[in-house]
Amino acid sequence: HFFRQNFSQVTNPPIDPIREAIVMSLVSFIGPKPNLLDINQVNPPMRLEVTQPVLTFEDMAKLRNIHAHTNGKFRSHTLNITYPVSWGREGVEAKLASLCAEAVDAIRSGCNIMIVSDKGISATQVAIPALLAMSAIHQHLVREGMRTSTGLVVETASAREVHHFAVLAGYGAEAVHPYLAMQTLESMHAQLPGDLSADKAIANYIKAIGKGLSKIMSKMGISTYQSYCGAQIFDAIGLADSFVERYFAGTHSRIGGVGLAEVAAETVSRHSDAFGNSPILRNALDVGGEYAFRITRIANTPSGT
Repeated sequence: HFFRQNFSQVTNPPIDPIREAIVMSLVSFIGPKPNLLDINQVNPPMRLEVTQPVLTFEDMAKLRNIHAHTNGKFRSHTLNITYPVSWGREGVEAKLASLCAEAVDAIRSGCNIMIVSDKGISATQVAIPALLAMSAIHQHLVREGMRTSTGLVVETASAREVHHFAVLAGYGAEAVHPYLAMQTLESMHAQLPGDLSADKAIANYIKAIGKGLSKIMSKMGISTYQSYCGAQIFDAIGLADSFVERYFAGTHSRIGGVGLAEVAAETVSRHSDAFGNSPILRNALDVGGEYAFRITRIANTPSGT
């Protein structure tokens, strides 16, 4: 089960993200949104501007202490999307309902930036898939009429490749902090020789993700990240209609498939693999079947062959 771009709905002409880069923008605004219909609004709410949506460790530190930097004009609140393993797969639905209620309470108490985080994952805490938690909170706030009162930022270990960022953005993430991907780059830098610094490696990764997002948006005829954010231009493949309707409302699902119970069981199973005692997975990751790294050696051959 996964989400794919729904190119069949495109009526805008595609954009060349390289030759027409002047009209492309990855700028994102984090925080409450002004009322576009209130022409008499004197002091619209302020928002934080980021030049691109992939946040570094320093950015997240600033975001968590934003109240001190802005004299309380911005206040952030962290929504912990992990829950005890002992709850089993049945705990996902209860935790999602709790997260939605917590988000509403935080907004009413004056918080205007929500950080959806799975950083609390441990041997005893299992994380809800970031996209599921993100979309559930986003959809709930839309139904409650409170989505424009806050910004949503995702702090997750599950975001690694461009499509992961695109889907999170499509379901409301104004910015994403892929902390595990960045920690992996730092670890690789410490193990591999070379002149490239860890900070430069992370900067290159962020630039690559930005280029990939621009290419995805350009295929849809969308030129700005702000227009793509929350647009939900996806088809769900392998997800049950009832599940999609509840947590990904408005998404097309022509095939059907698994529901929340199966997704929760899969999540708990992956958590067990990660923190279990399997000798195969103790010092290496599961192959996964998606990618394979292959070293190609070119043998010396006689000239002309």
